Amino acid sequence: MTGKDKDIIAAIATAYGHGAIGIVRMSGEGVLNLLGRVFSPAQKLESHKMYYGKIYSNGEIIDEVMVCPMLAPRSYTKEDTVEIYAHGGMVVLRGVLDAVIHEGARLAEPGEFTKRAFLNGRINLTQAEAVMDLINAGSDAARRAGLRQLGGGLSRRIEILRDKILHWIAHIELSIDYPEHEEEAKNAMQILGEGSEVIAGLEALYKTAAVGRMLRDGIKTVIIGRPNAGKSTLLNAILSEDRAIVHEQAGTTRDILTERVVVGDVPLLLMDTAGIRETEDPVEKIGVEKTLEAAKESEFVLYVVDKLQGFDTEDMEMLQRLRGKPLIVLMNKCDLEPFSSFAPEESGEVIIIEISSQTGEGLDKLYAQIHELFLSGIGDANNDADIITRERHRILIEQAINYVRIAMQEIELGVPEDLVSVRLRAAYMALGEVLGVEVGDDILDRIFAEFCLGK
Repeated sequence: MTGKDKDIIAAIATAYGHGAIGIVRMSGEGVLNLLGRVFSPAQKLESHKMYYGKIYSNGEIIDEVMVCPMLAPRSYTKEDTVEIYAHGGMVVLRGVLDAVIHEGARLAEPGEFTKRAFLNGRINLTQAEAVMDLINAGSDAARRAGLRQLGGGLSRRIEILRDKILHWIAHIELSIDYPEHEEEAKNAMQILGEGSEVIAGLEALYKTAAVGRMLRDGIKTVIIGRPNAGKSTLLNAILSEDRAIVHEQAGTTRDILTERVVVGDVPLLLMDTAGIRETEDPVEKIGVEKTLEAAKESEFVLYVVDKLQGFDTEDMEMLQRLRGKPLIVLMNKCDLEPFSSFAPEESGEVIIIEISSQTGEGLDKLYAQIHELFLSGIGDANNDADIITRERHRILIEQAINYVRIAMQEIELGVPEDLVSVRLRAAYMALGEVLGVEVGDDILDRIFAEFCLGK
């Protein structure tokens, strides 16, 4: 650790705003001595116990507080750490923070407490990144995935595969340096046999990246259909609030309205759009163009059909344009007597659900179907499913897969073992970079810069 890493750092650890309690966190060698200069009454403080007193600055009382010291190594950073529990107004918390900075602490950089936990060996890099995933979790599925990663589930799977590759490298080096001990070294065919298992293990992790990105960022979901099909009413029903303007006049929605919502444990970036139809109104025409563009860029489509009007050729043409995307057709207004109906046998592979945006009928089926579409395979086992949530992980694991695959091909072709070893070392280092074992300071700085102050 550098000299900067040994400073006493301090930050407000609770969210900006007003609340009953706010926390100022400090960490670093000498933090108890610093606390003694601002906290009264003076007393010997034992680790992991709460103490009542007052914070002073220049002889003035800043606030009545509770203080909890957590001595190394039994703290978040594995350093001596102190948390000051003050009243939750920002003026009060800034006053407490200013008091400790005046006595020698410095303001922590974003994520610096977690960075110290990583540098001090308390957690590895994937666990450190999981802290941020937990903070930003927008659904229970995202929270569980982050918690699993924080607990070391993903790390353990990568370490097992990485150790296997290291085992191969060691045996190859043994056979190169000590050919007389060939019987102790794994031969090429043994490594080749184990290679497919390692590749399969890495590919299984790699395939979870799509789910991980979805849990982090949400799925771009467009609600599309003809005018007056009930798209805005559907948006309001899903959000449980009157967010979009609803009127019996066709063409009310002119622009795209975007909201975040969790449906069936799946985070959606939900977009209500203008109804699709031929129109001479220049403003509505722009709205229709935006709808078509949003549909093109979307990752999931909710296609709403007015069941009273039925399904027509324009709907069929639009569905044809949307082929290849996950899509659900919603036959809306099922609470009313239909004038014409849509025959399921005409739908092919399209999922059709009857709903009423007005009464909420059928929405539970819609939510269940969305869960099935995007969380199938991890839904029931989500508590112990290891999911890649970071693009950095996805890229590095893909590199490791390619290196191992090339190494196996080289073994089959009879390439010299020292060259095979080069590929395996590259795979080993790529997986090490996921864990933070093989990673540069510039990458660390970029990762921890995403964190909030105080974490």
